[in-house]
Amino acid sequence: MKHYINLIAAVFALTGLGTSEVLAQSNVDAIKKNESDWISYRDAYKLMVSFEKYGKAKHLIQNRFQVVIKDKTVSPDTVRLSLNARNSATNLSLDPLGQTQLPLLKAAYDENAELSVSPKLGQFSYRSRISIQLRNDGNYDIADLKLACEQTLSYMQYLDASSVAGKKCVGVKFGFDKRDSNAGVEVRTANQTATPIPLQDNAAIWPEGINNSRIAQYNFSVGSDKGHVLTRTPPIIIVAVIE
Repeated sequence: MKHYINLIAAVFALTGLGTSEVLAQSNVDAIKKNESDWISYRDAYKLMVSFEKYGKAKHLIQNRFQVVIKDKTVSPDTVRLSLNARNSATNLSLDPLGQTQLPLLKAAYDENAELSVSPKLGQFSYRSRISIQLRNDGNYDIADLKLACEQTLSYMQYLDASSVAGKKCVGVKFGFDKRDSNAGVEVRTANQTATPIPLQDNAAIWPEGINNSRIAQYNFSVGSDKGHVLTRTPPIIIVAVIE
């Protein structure tokens, strides 16, 4: 027993903490954990790394990690995601759709670090989402949009061919924040004729998503590859429409 007490005393001496301070720190950690939900970083890593290993063309698309909130009364703006490793903590900013670029860190994988989601959501899930790379200038070549859609379809076939069997690329969907009153999308042909694309309010990006975005869909069948799609303000996301 004396040896055990001396060992505890040595630990306190090395850490610079007294007994009460150690207990207080433990209580704080417990409270933080009770106020958050947790995701295994190793599980999230395995979910996301398949895109990195994918060897076919993917320069026009991206893979993002999404926290899917089940409670429709919870705004993604209030949700925080952080990566807590043994010696560091990194805040990962979420967009209005609950998405972020998850860093793929071997060290965090080896120690099975934790992703904390706060506040505690109760029911939620997480998944990867493929979308089209955004451009800072808001000018999208129609030929590039078609190729990006094909790259998305090819990657989905790589993951699960049966999920897209018999389907093809029919267009792309531009998603804007519901608060973006200046959002606008137009198609400009080679002869500079501009045609606006109607915006749909309170719409969902994905079939299983929440209806809280402004959506404009460009269908490939309406014109040739020559021309551009222009956005007035930056979209949150652009996704391929595969049917």
